[in-house]
Amino acid sequence: MFDLREFIEWVRTDFQRRYRAAPEAGSYARRAEEKRVHLYGIADMACVLYALHDLPCEEAARGQWVRGLQDLQDPGTGYFVADPPDHGGLHNTAFALGALNLLSALPRHPLAFAREVGTRESLHAFLDGLDWRRGVYRCSHDGAGLASALAMVPGTVGSEWFEWYFACTDRLFAAASGLMGLGKPPSGDCDQIGGTFHYAFLYEYFGRTMPHPRQRIDAVLGLQRASGCWDEQNPLWLTLDAVYMLVRTLRRAEHRRSDVISAVRRSAAAIFERIGDPQARTALRPHDLTAITALLAECQQFLGAGEVRTSLPLLAILDRRPFI
Repeated sequence: MFDLREFIEWVRTDFQRRYRAAPEAGSYARRAEEKRVHLYGIADMACVLYALHDLPCEEAARGQWVRGLQDLQDPGTGYFVADPPDHGGLHNTAFALGALNLLSALPRHPLAFAREVGTRESLHAFLDGLDWRRGVYRCSHDGAGLASALAMVPGTVGSEWFEWYFACTDRLFAAASGLMGLGKPPSGDCDQIGGTFHYAFLYEYFGRTMPHPRQRIDAVLGLQRASGCWDEQNPLWLTLDAVYMLVRTLRRAEHRRSDVISAVRRSAAAIFERIGDPQARTALRPHDLTAITALLAECQQFLGAGEVRTSLPLLAILDRRPFI
């Protein structure tokens, strides 16, 4: 059993205090040492506290949080801007919109940048221009960030736009591994895990099945390390990516269930050991906690509350909106 109650209390108290950058609700820093409000501080803490049932209910506090995010949007383009820069423009925008979604709010200005990819031809040119050989993970911030942003602001594009989008992405799955990418190893690689994940939550949001589900389960299981993670240099996010794809793919195609259960338990154990270490906790930032809480929510849904114990069931933000 993984008992998360002490860790959750630490997040609600010590961690929140450390990253609060101003008295207003939702005013959080990206890094504690920077002591300035940042897009990723605000949006990440919205993700974390939503998962813990801790977003404020009071109208005044929620209004402050919403305005703090809305103020980060460029009115001319519709993009949200992180200062100092972090990730990229489309990731900034989709991540901020995702936080607004958790607060039941929309952006202040239209997403004018959508006009640049408003036709089938311009959209396919955009997707074809991404690096599907060496940068599937890195480019997925843009490829999935674009569609996620437009999905979260209804009416920005029509339903046919998403049909064009999925017609293009469907063709980018390798039959051998069930993962996205071109010229990749038959058994897949971690660049593909990180990249395919970002499209996976869009497929889930729209109720679509990604191609080659059994092969994807085989490939993701085959890439797990003995530690329970998939990449020791990126142990939090790539573990979330892999676990999400395993458990969500299993819903669509029954295949190697017992192996998936074992893999998810190993990953939960690896993360539980990390967050249980007071020394390791001091290095965690809000963006890390977004990955951790999202991963633990997936583990709890899959393994059950008897194995992943909390006072209230963790809320999976990817059941609410299509981006993380």
